[in-house]
Amino acid sequence: MHAYQPEPRTGMPTAAGAHDTFWDYVANNQESLHMVLWIMSDRGILRSYRMMESWSINTYLLVNEQGVATFVRFVWKPVLGVHSLLQDEAQKIGGIDPDFHRRDLREAIDRGAYAEYELGVQLISMEDEFNFDFDVLDPAKFWPEEVVPVQMIGKMTLNRNVDNEFAELEQVAFNPAYVVPGIDFSNAPVLQGRLIAYQSAQYDRLGSANFQDLPINRPLCPFRNNTRQGFMRYRIDVDQVSYHRNSLADNTPYTTPPEEGGYESYPKKIDGHAIRARSKS
Repeated sequence: MHAYQPEPRTGMPTAAGAHDTFWDYVANNQESLHMVLWIMSDRGILRSYRMMESWSINTYLLVNEQGVATFVRFVWKPVLGVHSLLQDEAQKIGGIDPDFHRRDLREAIDRGAYAEYELGVQLISMEDEFNFDFDVLDPAKFWPEEVVPVQMIGKMTLNRNVDNEFAELEQVAFNPAYVVPGIDFSNAPVLQGRLIAYQSAQYDRLGSANFQDLPINRPLCPFRNNTRQGFMRYRIDVDQVSYHRNSLADNTPYTTPPEEGGYESYPKKIDGHAIRARSKS
């Protein structure tokens, strides 16, 4: 981000006109090359959001009923396929209508041309973690589809637009730490940092620890926990205690055990040396 900002000495932008600091960063930080090659290709000037692929960035775990874990990366493939603009088209659209892609998506959904994406997974067994010439936990490394094929497992259809842009989009709070049973976290350092950072950032961005009670963030299934008070509290709790364990409320609320459908964490093995260092690659 700093390489994109105006050059400190002159205040001149480095992402629009001059690119000295940007290319200096790229030349000295080789992990950025994958991103640069991607955005400088046709993929960087997509025809439409309805024609855009996306990935989970980080490596997660899928855990089956036997407790066996497998590395996974999630992939969204547009049903319309991947299509790009021509360079001349991109320059003209960028100057005439900078909101072209947002407008295209909204108007397409309004007229019934829904955006559809197939959900795929790439799977690597934990035993094969070190059998590739890339680090399967590195978010800057792409899993080649010819080496790790994508298996389609579902589809998402965007079939309506929001009614209020601020209430339903600006206030939404996604978090990679919120997963369902069967999905767990790898030991990828970037992912482990994101699991902590997102909630902290949302406290600041949304102004309250109670942002999860906003209509757009509220779970469809009623739940109980020990979160209480705080500014902009929406839910009114009438119970006596807000801690566990307790005798006054028969230990409620409590975490739902796995045998009743609750979440069960995968027992990971962690070994090696923790040092402050940076990979050469």
